[in-house]
Amino acid sequence: MSYLFYNGNWDATLIPQDSHEMRAAERLLVKLLNSVYVEGTRQKIYLFVNEYMESYYRKMLSSPEWSHRMNGLYRTIDFQLVALGESHLAKWSTKKTRTIEETYYLALLKIMVGKTTALQLIKESTHEFSEYQNRALLLKLDNRQLQELVENYSYLTRAAKLALIDVIGEKNHIIYQDFLLQQLSSEEESEIRIRILKSLELIGFLQDYSAITVFLDSPHWEERMLATRLIGSFPLQQSGHYLLPMLEDSSWWVRSTAARSVAKQKTGVELLLNFKERTTDRFAMEIIDEQLLKGVIA
Repeated sequence: MSYLFYNGNWDATLIPQDSHEMRAAERLLVKLLNSVYVEGTRQKIYLFVNEYMESYYRKMLSSPEWSHRMNGLYRTIDFQLVALGESHLAKWSTKKTRTIEETYYLALLKIMVGKTTALQLIKESTHEFSEYQNRALLLKLDNRQLQELVENYSYLTRAAKLALIDVIGEKNHIIYQDFLLQQLSSEEESEIRIRILKSLELIGFLQDYSAITVFLDSPHWEERMLATRLIGSFPLQQSGHYLLPMLEDSSWWVRSTAARSVAKQKTGVELLLNFKERTTDRFAMEIIDEQLLKGVIA
């Protein structure tokens, strides 16, 4: 920790000497790569592994055991072992892979060493990767590569589109909010619209909800619920006249979301009680009582 984060002195005892120490170092360094973003730390990890652990992964990539080769591929990509990746690709240039997973990770190697781009891979691959595989790929891309996919969204496979939408939300890429709203207004498939709405919610900041209001009348309750939740993030002065009618929705999930969205705001309880006095909808009355009993205001 002293060496990686605080520019501490190098100590030769840090070098792993056998397979047990290699596995221990690997587990530690992978966790750090996935959770720590101190400036310069990732580069130190890459240099360390290139210098002291490359032979360990080279041996794994040469193993006749499929699982060992796959683990070697994972780590070659994780630790950006470019030279090792290039030599492994050269070795497999005349061989056929046995599984789609191996084909997929060899494709990731090609991106890492600059022999292809994510866009070319997704558009031109003879194998259509799963949504999970596309998501794993996208999480490894830098902002420039992600931007290229956004600009070529219409050319992507359905699985790649879903993965891209999810990754934008998970990474809180607010710069793509207009892109998501544009796709939301033109998308014909409900499942993709639902994923876009979820991604907008994950981003956590919506500049304008005007493009969302149409989904309050959607025939799909998931879309109505997510639209209610997004609009509910705005002050009641702006959102109240949209949220209150949703208390009479046919879906419990939508009614509950609307009640919670109103109740959490400053004048929400008063607004709910007033609406209960006016409505003749039994389910609206019940969801208001249910929400107030939860003590959200307290």
